[in-house]
Amino acid sequence: MAHDHQSGPGFGTGLIIGSLLGAIAGIMFAPKPGDETRAQVLEKTAGLRDRAEELAGEARGLIREAVEEGRAVASRLRKSNGDIRSEANPFEPVER
Repeated sequence: MAHDHQSGPGFGTGLIIGSLLGAIAGIMFAPKPGDETRAQVLEKTAGLRDRAEELAGEARGLIREAVEEGRAVASRLRKSNGDIRSEANPFEPVER
């Protein structure tokens, strides 16, 4: 099974953290007065927090769907196993 290294929780987390650190570093090194810089940092972090919450909600939805699908597959396998057992011939001992 091939792994897609540009998706999943690891990539999303890295993207958020990298964006946050890059934004903060860029703002801190910009030649602006302290009040403007602090206001800009607050604005950027609020936007990033909102995006992180959105991504977390999407992840919860995907996990919920995967769990439901897993349960459905397990149910089908249990039923299939029961059908196979009912159709199989019982073991009959051989007399010697």
